[in-house]
Amino acid sequence: MSNIIKPMIFDLSELEVNAREGDKLACYILGRSYDSEENGAEQNFKKAMYWYERGKELGDPRSTYGVGACYYFGDGVEQDKEKAKHIHIQAYKPLLELIEEEKQNLRKQAFSKFCLGAYYYFGFGEVEIDRNKAFELIHDCAMQGHLPAIYDLGANFYYNGVGTEKNLKLSEYYLKMAVDAGLPRAKVKYEQYRSEYENEIEK
Repeated sequence: MSNIIKPMIFDLSELEVNAREGDKLACYILGRSYDSEENGAEQNFKKAMYWYERGKELGDPRSTYGVGACYYFGDGVEQDKEKAKHIHIQAYKPLLELIEEEKQNLRKQAFSKFCLGAYYYFGFGEVEIDRNKAFELIHDCAMQGHLPAIYDLGANFYYNGVGTEKNLKLSEYYLKMAVDAGLPRAKVKYEQYRSEYENEIEK
């Protein structure tokens, strides 16, 4: 287990300034922040969709993916999986190209790879579900400090043995890291899992 992971946390005001100036990644991170209560944001699907749509208009495949995810889950819009599929197909190739472009900047690339991990996890677009591949991608993102990926390792992949062997020690380790970074859903999940950690993990 690495002690050098530095979870990335962003200032909403700074993100908004950058997004309004056309920063595509800032649009995506703002969308995620309001979508999933990250970076201190309160959940607001209307704001999430606004920033995802703005990024999509700028040609950002991460934001396009975010719009598709909102339609897939019905977050702030009427659920429409067919529309989500079309949008995710539209974003897929540009997302792969962006990941290639960003290979010299792994922390920035983590945001694109996280989206790709979701493709494999949920089977978005025309991608077949491959939970092992999803785990590999999300794990790579977590090692770069991508906070939602760190959360997912603890709350799902290692806890449930999805795409990897179940490992409660690693589940607790990454979930606690997300708690310490201030992620609200991590605090809820950690309390939910706490008794099992205490009962099953040899301290």
